[in-house]
Amino acid sequence: MYPWMRFSAMSLVLVAALATPVFAGVGLQAGGSVSPDDFLIGSRFRSKPLGKAMFAVPSIEFGFGDVFMIAGNFDGHYTLKSSSKYAPYIGAGATLNWFDLDEGSDTEFGGSILGGIQLNEKFFFETKYGLGDVPDWKFILGWGK
Repeated sequence: MYPWMRFSAMSLVLVAALATPVFAGVGLQAGGSVSPDDFLIGSRFRSKPLGKAMFAVPSIEFGFGDVFMIAGNFDGHYTLKSSSKYAPYIGAGATLNWFDLDEGSDTEFGGSILGGIQLNEKFFFETKYGLGDVPDWKFILGWGK
């Protein structure tokens, strides 16, 4: 692993740990990714509103399947106005992924664009399209805001 990648990963973990008290909600999530084809489990934090409809949503995911993967994500969500009980949102984010491969390990940095819907106060569905050398697609069901 390059020194700058190690520093970036440690910085992301440190920022998430120090900022945790300001976060409004902790959630659990599970789903799947495409390329690599993995089952995902993880946790995320959703900040208090950073304005009218913006939220910071850092998360960590563990993938099992084609390869073992650990992903640290820092996403931003923008909640769209809706007259229904569902709350759709769009967003984007940065991700740092570590892959345990047969021939060693690999660390990749990329991004994602995403869309989701808060189904009620506790449950959500989200999909992400990966940009760069990260999973092409992620489909996530979760509990928490």
